[in-house]
Amino acid sequence: MSNNVVPALSERPQMSRCDVATQKRVLVFSPDADLARFLLMNLEDRFQIIREHRLEQFEQSIKEISPDLVLIDLFTFSVDITKQLDIMHRAAAKVPIIALRAYMSLTTEINKSIDDLADIVFYKPVDVELITQAIEDILK
Repeated sequence: MSNNVVPALSERPQMSRCDVATQKRVLVFSPDADLARFLLMNLEDRFQIIREHRLEQFEQSIKEISPDLVLIDLFTFSVDITKQLDIMHRAAAKVPIIALRAYMSLTTEINKSIDDLADIVFYKPVDVELITQAIEDILK
């Protein structure tokens, strides 16, 4: 595949066009393809963005890519959030994490797990400039 082609959403994790040698790798996981695409378009000028939207491939993507940071869009339902958090605990123990989540009531245990795991938590909707600044601050 040439460097000028971004694979279709249904293929393996997607990498944006950039100078791989100089930019930090950020894995964006979002089950929402539109949000993932929006984040990719807004962050690809500053970072090497790898996009994954399938929960069943998320852990493998972290292992294969060894990202410098993971930006994770948490699902809406507690059961799915628990699965995402389990993956993050196993696969990304030493990787900084920024979590995006809906402002909603979850169990105290899930809220604590999110707060303990993530370096920064943003509630949606969030300004992409705040996310960009947070990524830059963490990766300094």
